Amino acid sequence: MKLLAEAEAAASRVVSRESYASTSNRYLRWTFRLAEFGAIQGIVQLLTALSGLLIVRSLAKQDYALFAIVNSMQTTGNLLADLGIGIGLRSIGGKVWDDPDRFGQLLNTALRLRRQLATISLSVTVPLAAWMLWRNGASLPLLVGLCICIIAGVIPLLGAAVFTTSLQLHAQYRRMQNIDFGSGLLRLALIAGLAVTHINALLAATVGVVGNWVQFVFTRRWAHEHTNIAASANIEYERELRRLSWRWMPNVLFYCFQGQVTLLILTFVGNTTGIADITALGRIATLFAIFSAAFNSVLAPRFARCQDPVRLPRLYLLLVGGSMTAFALLLLVAWLFPAPLLWLVGSKYTGLQNECVWVVAAGCVTLLGSVIFGLNAAKAWIRIQSVAYIPAVITAQLIAAACLDLREFQNVLIFGLVTAVVPIPCFVIDSVIGMRKVRAGFQSKAQPSCKFIGD
Repeated sequence: MKLLAEAEAAASRVVSRESYASTSNRYLRWTFRLAEFGAIQGIVQLLTALSGLLIVRSLAKQDYALFAIVNSMQTTGNLLADLGIGIGLRSIGGKVWDDPDRFGQLLNTALRLRRQLATISLSVTVPLAAWMLWRNGASLPLLVGLCICIIAGVIPLLGAAVFTTSLQLHAQYRRMQNIDFGSGLLRLALIAGLAVTHINALLAATVGVVGNWVQFVFTRRWAHEHTNIAASANIEYERELRRLSWRWMPNVLFYCFQGQVTLLILTFVGNTTGIADITALGRIATLFAIFSAAFNSVLAPRFARCQDPVRLPRLYLLLVGGSMTAFALLLLVAWLFPAPLLWLVGSKYTGLQNECVWVVAAGCVTLLGSVIFGLNAAKAWIRIQSVAYIPAVITAQLIAAACLDLREFQNVLIFGLVTAVVPIPCFVIDSVIGMRKVRAGFQSKAQPSCKFIGD
């Protein structure tokens, strides 16, 4: 009996060491994968930053304000064409990504719904963009050209967003890097060529349109390798996508309006210079675009695939805690050393040291909210925010508007920061409720698992 007990103990130690080694190897592989992705993404973001800085430095403030409006309205048009479809795509896709037929049905269903929504989206965003451009001094020919750029830029994004989700869920990180690197290099080459010859708001916006179409072509080609593209739309998937879309629609509509509220306020008061200032300063917060890209392309899909109720809370805290640390460091740099950051955007903005801190703070808080929302969206945890988001933000904005003189530029920045902070508690509550439901749902299962591609 003693020998048997010793043998069992020895076997247990061997299994323990093997389990520890397996876990260590798995985390080591993910560490190297993130490091590789981060290194490539760092180069990509450097290319993007150089393109952005060339645009900021080359365009006059009025031209840059028009360019900022086009970019903002293009983003709004793409969001309105989604209306929560992306939430369902990631949530359902995390369960059927390894079945080409079912995943193909899901992608085709999502594409059909997005095209239908795009018609409504563009009918709203293009007239609004035209009014904002006119109010900020765009001539009629330039106004028409910029509106065409908005339409031409949104169309390829309808498919690119869907196909990119496929690449993310199938862990096609190298291909995503190739797309990002190629698009970034192309944009930089085109912007540099225009900067040394002739550049204006229309030409700068056209470069963005070209980049969107390049992204669409390659994501579509590569996504088809893991998908049965001939699969027909699935009525059950469509019903679920529509359910999530209707549930999230009020928040998406409100979020789109919130994304434009600062520009709308500055447009109403006729502050074209303020639009250029706040957009240029906002580029400083994009220094963490490398983090956002790594999070959306590597970490969020991993969270979507994880089905282990024990591991989920730890993974959530790791991702949110790491994000808060990174954003706090950027805010500290902006507070202590604003001059070097302002040098990046050019001499026209060197006098905005106080405003720099407020804009970076709002950008960091917005990015943190996006991180938490992205994790919730991966699991379709939107119960509280779908109800409380709008009342909470409206209440906070009414209080802020009553206390601040929004004719002052710095007060507009504080107003934007308040708007960014308010939704975060709603997101956190949804996360807590969602994880409790996952734990309750898996209590009857003996060995839940978290599937890693490449393990």
